[in-house]
Amino acid sequence: MADGTPEGRAGIYRILEHEADIGFEVYGKDEADLFVNAATALFSLITDLDQVETRLKREVAVADDEVLLVVFLNELLYVWDVERFIPKKLSVRVKNGRLHADLEGEILDPERHSVRKEIKAVTYHKFAVQEEEGALKARVYLDI
Repeated sequence: MADGTPEGRAGIYRILEHEADIGFEVYGKDEADLFVNAATALFSLITDLDQVETRLKREVAVADDEVLLVVFLNELLYVWDVERFIPKKLSVRVKNGRLHADLEGEILDPERHSVRKEIKAVTYHKFAVQEEEGALKARVYLDI
């Protein structure tokens, strides 16, 4: 299980520019950590996470053996699109191709939060997860 917040998490991802899309490379010590860091990267593109408080809780559960990270991030985007919920703190458990995430954050407040980018979807374009020096690295591109 990985539990993370953006504070003190420098070096967990880097932004990748690509024509009409934007992407990121994300790193994690294990699969759960990779998913937490990917969610942090995704929502740091959407808004300033330093302005988000952990007032509300949500749960997300997804299953997919092949592309669990893409499915998970798209589920987070669905929650964002429907509720305007911004997760700041995540706790993720991954086992046998199934993921369960507990999210803490809040609903977008236009007086306190600005939307940097509207993300339409997480794509399969150039998606990759690989092991590198005992850790995991993923490349993710987003349709904006």
